Amino acid sequence: MSLRRIIYTSHATNEYNKRDLLDLLHESRGYNSIDNISGVLMYRDGYFLQIIEGEDSLVDDLVKRIANDTRHDDIKIINDALVEQRLFPGWSMGCADFEDPTLSLIPGISNEFTNPQFIDDLLDRLPEVASYIHKNLTKEQIYGAEAS
Repeated sequence: MSLRRIIYTSHATNEYNKRDLLDLLHESRGYNSIDNISGVLMYRDGYFLQIIEGEDSLVDDLVKRIANDTRHDDIKIINDALVEQRLFPGWSMGCADFEDPTLSLIPGISNEFTNPQFIDDLLDRLPEVASYIHKNLTKEQIYGAEAS
């Protein structure tokens, strides 16, 4: 099976608080579990950065749904690659809310999602960033409320 990983940024059309993010994640996790999509959603200052992984055709379908989702605009795909393995296996959708001070800084990487240097640093250090996220997210942030 061919795996595909897409990383994109987008601008939220409305501000998201923790409850809004939880609602979005609950919905996403349901669909992603069915399609065996994994990844992580990051949010900061009205911007999303999402990494999604899965079977090529299923990721393609998800990208089309994302493009039509009115909860965000200015979608920019910053990386689209076929990969050998997932960085977030078993995560139907983890969430890193970078408004939370405990996750506000990935060591050595700016977390301004619109900053081109952040994007370059993220792509250069993606396995390290994934490892940092794995170590610093709670089970609830990874798997949802049912995990707590």
